[in-house]
Amino acid sequence: MPWLQLLAAEFAITVSNGEVWLSIGQALLVGGVSLLFGIWVARKVGLLESGAPAGETLGVGLASGLMVLAAWWAALASGGRSSFAPVAVGFAVAIALAIVRRAQRPADADSLAPASARFAGDTTAPRWSHHRPMILTALAGAVFVVAVALLYGSTMTPSPRDGVQPVEFMDEAYYSILGIDLAKTGTETIYSPSGFSELEGLPAQTWYHWGELWLASAVITIFGTAPLPARYFIVLPVLLLAAAALTGTVVRRIARTASRGAFLFGFVACLFLAPIPLIPGPFFSSWAIGLIFGITTYGLAAVAVLLGLYCMAVLGTRRPTWALAGFVGSAVALIVPAHVVVALLALVGVGSVWTIRIVQSVIATRRLPIVSPIWRSTFIATGVAIVATLVWGVLTGHGLGTGGSPSVSPFNASWRDSVVITILGAGAFFAIAVAWLLVRKEAPAQADICFGTMVLLVAGAIAWGARLGDFTMFYLFFAGIAVFATPVAAVAVWSIWTRLRSAGHARLAVATLLFCVAQMEFDVGLGIIRLQAFGPRDYAPVPVELLGAIRNLPTDAKLAYACQPFEEVGFTDSRLLSIDAHTGRRVVPMCFGAEVLSSLIGTQQSLQVPNVGFKWAPQRALYPDAEARPSSADVAAFLKGNGIHYIYVDARHPNSLVADAVTLARIGDFQLLGVP
Repeated sequence: MPWLQLLAAEFAITVSNGEVWLSIGQALLVGGVSLLFGIWVARKVGLLESGAPAGETLGVGLASGLMVLAAWWAALASGGRSSFAPVAVGFAVAIALAIVRRAQRPADADSLAPASARFAGDTTAPRWSHHRPMILTALAGAVFVVAVALLYGSTMTPSPRDGVQPVEFMDEAYYSILGIDLAKTGTETIYSPSGFSELEGLPAQTWYHWGELWLASAVITIFGTAPLPARYFIVLPVLLLAAAALTGTVVRRIARTASRGAFLFGFVACLFLAPIPLIPGPFFSSWAIGLIFGITTYGLAAVAVLLGLYCMAVLGTRRPTWALAGFVGSAVALIVPAHVVVALLALVGVGSVWTIRIVQSVIATRRLPIVSPIWRSTFIATGVAIVATLVWGVLTGHGLGTGGSPSVSPFNASWRDSVVITILGAGAFFAIAVAWLLVRKEAPAQADICFGTMVLLVAGAIAWGARLGDFTMFYLFFAGIAVFATPVAAVAVWSIWTRLRSAGHARLAVATLLFCVAQMEFDVGLGIIRLQAFGPRDYAPVPVELLGAIRNLPTDAKLAYACQPFEEVGFTDSRLLSIDAHTGRRVVPMCFGAEVLSSLIGTQQSLQVPNVGFKWAPQRALYPDAEARPSSADVAAFLKGNGIHYIYVDARHPNSLVADAVTLARIGDFQLLGVP
């Protein structure tokens, strides 16, 4: 298999890179600190029992630590301008209330602890035996982080070899640069990689998936780590561990089992379970994938959603306090700045369930449903936190700044085929509907989760079709699958398997579980292939010596390069942004930007249609259409006027910008030129 041979070759290069291992060591430190702090926080507010299983402690503790630390760092590093600021305040208030309450009632601490926790204080057993499960689980988590970091280094972010550095796919470079820009400016804007400080008509800050980016900025600031390692070797592997451990915990809690097998099943399902594209189709017909890749896009939002599912499963068994309600409410509200599309999907799912609940209660009793004190206070805290987040986001200039392509028709054949092929290959995901039918009377909470998931998937597919021209709206469908449907499908499969075993249908139970396992096994290959697809491609690797020459330029230096109309998807995330990620020097594409992405959603490419964001590009003054050929003098004047004093040249991008540019460095076909 070519993908396996490529993986093995890149793995050998990755493991021989000392800088990779340094970053992995930092990842283990970040994960360890986040875990210890998160366990303390989750126990302090009453969310995590002291006698909880080790896997649950790992998932809830790590998720809690990462979320609180990310929110606090964002609020402080931005000077309060971050969209996470209200959530950060909510976490601080909840923890403060828990500390005050615990200080006022120290005598109740032991009586409130679960029996397993009190028995854990029995001094007749060796101390090692009490902590052994957690220590072993933490060590297994560390091995997982190392393995994921090496996997990402062998696919998306490869190491230099033979004196050259592969050019990473633009998305990997773009997200990494956003992390270091946050560290420098504290401003949540997706336009900073463009190289232009002021872009008229665009919001000062933008809603985006900033959670993992703020964590990367913290790593960059504290350790001085380069942007690509900070994201792919440190932050994402730790987030993926939290998500997988939480998924395993959610399966155990919602399926109401203490089985370690359930935890491991959920853990693996989080990484790989996804619909299988059984027949060829449009680009998005094979887009669904597990969080082994999805974590790169959904990041901290996925962790927050999974922690929310955990809260739904356990909150009714916890002591009702405002500290707990405030913490859970802040955690749920964090989904909004972590990924606004995921937040919309969550609202649809929860809203659909409560709409049905209210209608049923009014019909049956002519009054609203009775809500327990802990849920009532949690709803209040969540509502306050979400409203505060949205209001603060508006006050601090957050907007979307996106638009749709007029050349793409809603609900076209590409959308239809993508949705149909995804449904045909859903496989284990059909267990969600089956489980809803089976458990809706005996386990209404689980049934509600299944129902809400089905509604948000349908709503997401329809909304994506309606807004098909806005390319990033595919998140409405595929985030629903990766973030919501995957853990719920794992719960459903395990519940059905347990039910069949209890009913004496052992063979059918085993067949059900094996079918899901086979689907995940197939998805392992698809997941790695997706990671490789978003690795270096199309461009020749850049000499490390030339990158060093660029790195030696002034810190505010910018480089231009001559691109082609169909080469760039947007002026903010250029195809050669990898150079910026490795050197910290802005890279500016100079050409007309034609609409490229529309071909992936059902229309023909045309040199007459600019890409959606090009209307804000300062370059448009020189390149109003694909036929524009500005003079060397006009280009030089534009470059100097925008602080761009250098030009990057390679075999695919010869110098057609400034005729009398001066050669500053040259290695083969690669050159660094100065604008006179």
